Amino acid sequence: MKNIYLLLTLVGVMLTSTISDASAQRTPSYTINDHEYCDQHLTINVTQPCAHQDTTAPYKVGDYYNENGKQGVVFEVWDNGRHGKIVSLDKTVLQWCTHEQSDKGIALGLTNKSDGKANTDKVMQRGDSDQYLAFVWCRNKGADWYLPAFDELIAINSNNSAINSTLAEYNAELIKGYYWSSTEYEDDPKFCVWIVVMSSRAIPIGSKYYPNSVRAVSAF
Repeated sequence: MKNIYLLLTLVGVMLTSTISDASAQRTPSYTINDHEYCDQHLTINVTQPCAHQDTTAPYKVGDYYNENGKQGVVFEVWDNGRHGKIVSLDKTVLQWCTHEQSDKGIALGLTNKSDGKANTDKVMQRGDSDQYLAFVWCRNKGADWYLPAFDELIAINSNNSAINSTLAEYNAELIKGYYWSSTEYEDDPKFCVWIVVMSSRAIPIGSKYYPNSVRAVSAF
């Protein structure tokens, strides 16, 4: 038993030294509970603190975004950059809707100027949604992609320089020219839609059947 006592004493000294060194280096701390021994056995319970969970780095306007299968360039942020909106890397040129559909003079009630997703959801719930070409192209990217509303296009235009700088880095086509919004023109919603001319202060309206540039938007 004398030998066992000496062994336990040495173990205790070694553990105390190790813990002191670890604390000085800010390594995980160890808690030694009351030991239980029988003959030559020593039981020591060691508890380590929980590891910190990784967090997504905050984004700023102009950053490249590539998470959860979505790629784009950030054009708006909130919540200290942990949430925001991106615009797609690619673009297309399409009619807002087909010429035949435009001739029908249908007002869809797309009055929202700040929420293109609400506008797009309303169109995609229609039985004739396939006739609204710009909306279909955006939604085909995924359920959370949509044709931007008027104010969202204004935000993109306001940050055009930072966005185009990132697009150029990824060999993507720059944002310029006439872009469709998803917001109908309130004075003539049957036939006209708000348009934003990128890199310009011009804000015209356009006939729904006329082809213009289209880029999709998504929130993160």
